[in-house]
Amino acid sequence: MASPPPVQITFLTTGTARIRPMMRSQPPDGYAIMRRLRSLLDTRWTEPIPVGVFLVRHPTEGLFLFDTGQSPCCNDAGYFPRAALFNKRLSEFTIEHGDGILEQLRQRGIKATDLKGVILSHLHNDHAGGLEDLVREAPGLPVYISREHWKAFGEHPFHASIEGATPNHWPSPFTPTIVDFQDRPLGPWTQSFPLTADGSLALVDASGHVPGHMALVVTPAGDEDRSQATTYLLPGDAMYGIDVLDREEPDGINDDPMRALRTLRTIKEFARQTEVVILPSHDSDTPRLLAEKVVYRPDSQPRKLPQPQFRI
Repeated sequence: MASPPPVQITFLTTGTARIRPMMRSQPPDGYAIMRRLRSLLDTRWTEPIPVGVFLVRHPTEGLFLFDTGQSPCCNDAGYFPRAALFNKRLSEFTIEHGDGILEQLRQRGIKATDLKGVILSHLHNDHAGGLEDLVREAPGLPVYISREHWKAFGEHPFHASIEGATPNHWPSPFTPTIVDFQDRPLGPWTQSFPLTADGSLALVDASGHVPGHMALVVTPAGDEDRSQATTYLLPGDAMYGIDVLDREEPDGINDDPMRALRTLRTIKEFARQTEVVILPSHDSDTPRLLAEKVVYRPDSQPRKLPQPQFRI
């Protein structure tokens, strides 16, 4: 009997962004507020980086979308809520109408109603920007958000606005499918949440960038030959690039740098236990990593977790 086809992953780019280098990464020390201040005071820009979305096709359960990217309307006057005081200071987006997630799906012959579900790593505007259009076309579309993140952002839209979300563009009413992690170990994670019956698509906690941030682990499906198949990790904004993972440097705008560092360490431990292709959402090298199935090779031994050094 023939094995089922493997899980297929397609990387889509909903435009590009430039961000402050100090926002992208900083050494894991210092008060969170001082790290944010350094990011705000940074006058440099990175080169344009992709605003990535992943289309995941499971051989028996259908299409899932990991994040929805940025909205083509993000540069329109009044798009961001007034509480988003620092958004333009920290990032700038280049996106055309055809870059929007809905248009990109249509170009591939896919309607929003064809999706089995949307997984939001978190609610920042460049990860949930396409949600409004998707849910307008498919009102019953399941949208997965972790309970911790929903409590931090979804239940507090003003706070979410300050933190970089756009609750003024969330579906109304917004009733996401809440993810409660289960006691199902996956690599170094003691808990996970299976999206598919065979567990080949599973969510894990990747908090730090924001509370309740989620990553998606894609393992061989069903009877697929596991010796020949590839395991993937979609980390969202747990890291902005593979180089940041190597250096173990969390982003500069989170409110818990040590938790963000522990997430990076956990991901590296997963890579020590399992041959895995890691695909950051904002890494310009992600298309090559995906096409060539480049397995991430971390240091053979984990580094000692540093004590926070509260420098300015």
